[in-house]
Amino acid sequence: MDTPQSTQVRPGNVHPFPAIKPDHRLVPARIGRTNDTSVIVYVECPTWCTEDHVAESVGDAVDISHASGSEGLYVRSLLKTVPTHELFAAIQADPAASDPRLRQAHIVVEDRGNEYAHLTPEMAEELADKAVSFASHLRSLARTARLHNTAGDSDPDMDEALRRVQGGAA
Repeated sequence: MDTPQSTQVRPGNVHPFPAIKPDHRLVPARIGRTNDTSVIVYVECPTWCTEDHVAESVGDAVDISHASGSEGLYVRSLLKTVPTHELFAAIQADPAASDPRLRQAHIVVEDRGNEYAHLTPEMAEELADKAVSFASHLRSLARTARLHNTAGDSDPDMDEALRRVQGGAA
């Protein structure tokens, strides 16, 4: 039995699907100025990207950028109820950026004041090494402060003897 002419596949009406880059996947994205006029298209997205490209519409497919989830470090003060310092780090890439360095996957470190440091992977590794060194220093400071705070909890008789020696009464 012959297939009807309208459903036959001919070389002229088959469009090959482009190969997807390694470590990428196709995801839906909303393109258009408003939700009424937007359309859903599928775009190539890095596997590390956690952005919901449908949730926020962009004007054009070239406006789509990618970001991983971020991890944060919160520094709280014993004098305040809210963190006084906050740092976040994530991977980002903006395929249409005018600066070619921002088109590549790079690490962004952001502070609460919305200051951004864009780092190459090598720069991020160097910062991580410095953060480990800083963490070791911070632990040392904590031990020293803890010892200082517990050193005052001595024997009352010894405290009286020390006061006499320091006062010249012994």
